[in-house]
Amino acid sequence: MDTATPARHTGDAGSPDTIAAYRRQNRRRALLLALLALGLVAISLHGLTLGAMDIPVSQTILALLAPALPGAWVSPEIQNVVWNIRLPRLITALTAGMGLALGGVILQTLLRNPMASPFTLGLSSGASLGAALVIIFGFSAFGVVGIVANAFLFAIGVSLLILLIGQWKGATPMSLILAGIALMYFFGACTTLVIYFSDAYATREVMFWTVGSLSRANWESATLISLTLLLVLPIFLWRAVDLNRLLLGDDTARSLGLPVERLRILLMLLVSLLVAVVVAFTGGIGFLGLVAPHLARLMIGTDHRFLLPATALMGGLLLVVADLISLHAFAPVVLPVGVVTAFVGSPLFIYLILRHRAGGSA
Repeated sequence: MDTATPARHTGDAGSPDTIAAYRRQNRRRALLLALLALGLVAISLHGLTLGAMDIPVSQTILALLAPALPGAWVSPEIQNVVWNIRLPRLITALTAGMGLALGGVILQTLLRNPMASPFTLGLSSGASLGAALVIIFGFSAFGVVGIVANAFLFAIGVSLLILLIGQWKGATPMSLILAGIALMYFFGACTTLVIYFSDAYATREVMFWTVGSLSRANWESATLISLTLLLVLPIFLWRAVDLNRLLLGDDTARSLGLPVERLRILLMLLVSLLVAVVVAFTGGIGFLGLVAPHLARLMIGTDHRFLLPATALMGGLLLVVADLISLHAFAPVVLPVGVVTAFVGSPLFIYLILRHRAGGSA
């Protein structure tokens, strides 16, 4: 064929029609990402105005800009509420939601299972137990660093167990999920046992980790979760094409020169670190890592170059909205945010199980 006159038929993968369609699809994805980001900004800004003290949007924006614009008039009281109470909680919710959602989409790709998430695989429960042990037995000489470190060790242990189970002969994606659920209940039982033999103060402290809450969000939690996210997110994005190759299956990915086992271990360790840091500050917030990736796929598709940022934005949006519901739905009573995410995630998890079984029986 003459290279000066490329094929026009749609069946040719390199034809102008196919290339144009691909570019249109990417423009649509970029537009959806922009709209998702704008929606997240709008809801976050609206959330900063709500509370015992209702602050107008204009005053909220002035309070946010006050450190950079000393001439902007805003009362010290409003500035204190925005910067020291509401903004740290918002950033913690935003980054924690992003972290759990990214953990979910990475695990679903690595294990090729739509029901994989930090919660269903037991990573959150393991990290919660690690944090609880530090609190109850007083091994907190290093403060929050000790809690995060122990949570990380337990999350890594769960990850390694899941990887070992995956190497067994005859292991299927469903068996990995069942093993993860078993580990989740095992670590949950261990945490309950530890609570049972602890004093009232320690019990109250650990209950925070069992339900998931943002009640202790502060600048420390916002900073550490944000730094961890900034550390791992570029690596995830760098490996987006490799994650696309994994969707073709391990054998095909290997034939394309991808070191599958090394990549799986690296990404599992990074997910464990991300989940451990989030859990150390927010507890075991369930189902967010399951819901956000599926909603993002419905909008964007399966290309990880777009799916990863979309999932992060969706996770941040969902947890920010869930936190607003927990704060204001039954005010002045504040619900644990993990309760709100469970109400949304539980029906979806049941739906995925039924859909998987229906697909398997077809």
